[in-house]
Amino acid sequence: MKRLKVRDVMAKEVATVDPSTLVLDAAKRMVQKGIDAFIVSPLEKDEPFGIITQTDVVDLFADEVDIGKVAVGEVANKPLFIVSPGMPVLYAAKMFRNGGVSHLAVFNGQEILGIISYSDILNCLPSLMEQIYSEFD
Repeated sequence: MKRLKVRDVMAKEVATVDPSTLVLDAAKRMVQKGIDAFIVSPLEKDEPFGIITQTDVVDLFADEVDIGKVAVGEVANKPLFIVSPGMPVLYAAKMFRNGGVSHLAVFNGQEILGIISYSDILNCLPSLMEQIYSEFD
């Protein structure tokens, strides 16, 4: 059985947002697009990419932050956790657990190719279980 790789389960469309975008506007776009995270582009060439998720927006709201006045770049999680497209999904799952994150950017060394979330891992769980059991046969 072929080992399941990140490239096999990642979302190939990467939603990005400019760091100057207000969190409220980003949240509205998340709802419109049916997505749960945006990759935040860096302001400067040497800055890391970041990410903002629905959970981050809810946390800000719960902390009574006026999300209509705060820019995404001010609250984005940085640096962005990255994986390669050829990484086994099992290793990515460990990164979620150990890193305490819900999304990983798939990066080929030059550009972001996709994004993988913990829900993508859950969706491929039956295939992963088959893979694990087949190693014992």
